[in-house]
Amino acid sequence: MRVQDIDYIELTVDDLEQATRFYHEVLDLSIIYEGNTKMIFQLGKQKLVCRTPENEDLTADHPTVGSTTFSILAKDSLHTIQQHLANYFIEIIKGPVKSTLKNKTAVSLYINDPAGNLIEIREYEK
Repeated sequence: MRVQDIDYIELTVDDLEQATRFYHEVLDLSIIYEGNTKMIFQLGKQKLVCRTPENEDLTADHPTVGSTTFSILAKDSLHTIQQHLANYFIEIIKGPVKSTLKNKTAVSLYINDPAGNLIEIREYEK
């Protein structure tokens, strides 16, 4: 079996309206599907799905609000992102933090979405 890419990541959220404001307004993701219990956003080549526990679609055995961690790559500098997040009163939990992967140095900020999911915002140093 050869895997090509990730198509989507799904988050369980308790307040879809709050999640939509966060992902659409704060992170500037385009909405590609809007429903009563599910929203789908474009995240680069992939999709980010936010669903409430009431959603009847096939899902994980034990979907839990706020239990997901994922990392996104930044187009803007982390300094600009820090200012942007401050404008929306989004708390930076940790960062900037440096790490090295495969001889590449990255700097990251960590935030939570309104449901408590952990988001790493990463910028690779050039």
